[in-house]
Amino acid sequence: MAPVLDAYSTGSVPESWLNKKFLENALQEAYKQPKLKIIEYDVKAAVGKGENYCSDLYRVSVHSSDGKMSRLIVKEELKEGKFAKIVNDSTAFCREIQMYSTTAVQLFNILDKAVPGVYQPFAARYVYSRPGTIVVDDLNAQGFKMAGRKNGLDLTHCLLVMRVLARLHAASAVLHDLDPDSMSLFDQSFFAEPGVKEGIQRFFSGSIKSVVKAVESWTGYGEKYSRKLHTLADEFVDRLEECTKRDENAFNVLTHGDLWVNNILFRYSDPSGTVDSLRFVDFQFLQYTSPAIDLIYFFNTSLAPDVRENNIHQLMKEYHTTLCDTLKVLKYSRKVMTMEELKKECDNHAIYGVHAACCVLPIVICDNGLNIDDIITSGDARATDVYNGEFYKKALQSMLPEFERNGVFRK
Repeated sequence: MAPVLDAYSTGSVPESWLNKKFLENALQEAYKQPKLKIIEYDVKAAVGKGENYCSDLYRVSVHSSDGKMSRLIVKEELKEGKFAKIVNDSTAFCREIQMYSTTAVQLFNILDKAVPGVYQPFAARYVYSRPGTIVVDDLNAQGFKMAGRKNGLDLTHCLLVMRVLARLHAASAVLHDLDPDSMSLFDQSFFAEPGVKEGIQRFFSGSIKSVVKAVESWTGYGEKYSRKLHTLADEFVDRLEECTKRDENAFNVLTHGDLWVNNILFRYSDPSGTVDSLRFVDFQFLQYTSPAIDLIYFFNTSLAPDVRENNIHQLMKEYHTTLCDTLKVLKYSRKVMTMEELKKECDNHAIYGVHAACCVLPIVICDNGLNIDDIITSGDARATDVYNGEFYKKALQSMLPEFERNGVFRK
């Protein structure tokens, strides 16, 4: 073996702690090799401005003394800002570490044991964690990448999301049946945590009231919806908390809670370029509750306009069929919701769609993102352009009547 040289970084290291010692500790623990040394490493920012809102992400390549090249993502809690404080005062990062280190593995194993070699993992492989920091495999190195977020996902991508989401939900229902304590960390909504409510209410209120200013100028919509949205803004977190409470008599699953296009990485087959697999990322808002939470959030943030207009029923049917088929394979013994019950669940949880439409969709479609801290304090000045843009205007105008029909504006 060649002598081990002093480790060095070939890139500019964004954080002083992200160094040889940290990486050696991580890989020694992950690979159970206490004498493993780092020969060379490279650290770069993993995403551009506006692509991530709850953490800092670094892409790391590590050449170690065992001759291996490890490609990793290092994720760290945000240290500054009002939104960072909200997230850091919660269990959000603990939820994510639990998902990567334990729960995602359990969910995959349930499926793989039932039908070996057929299913794929739901998430990147866990490597290492410490409070506030987590290390996982770099999915980009395995061919996974984000789809374009501004125009929404086409039908092929959306159908794949429905199938994989249904399998995750099915496996989680079985896991809870086998071990109810497995979902204990995910028992409560992020919005219900004491350290979260006040700060997140300011963000939601600021977002919705900014939307109201745009809606007021829309012919046929301002008079009908602006006052209703404004009233909703001041009670929004309480309404969300109520919406996400679990009904113990209903069918419940482990929901992602933040299922939008940036939190799904896709891989494409060569040479056709057809999407063939995906992985979910960002598990900070997991909750064991109604599957409607994930469906509504995804439908209101991540669909191309034509898909949202024409294919919602098809997507729900794809989800429900896959859910039922998977639960059958897993020999799930409890009652499974019917398609009609699923539709009713989505209607009853429609308030989560307002969260998606007014607080998340503007971030999705804005170039370089919106500044969440600005929204919490006084509003991001660029938001007005987003709200009055044709894409957002058309999307929200189609959603507002649905929200009305589903009783969102009734107290």
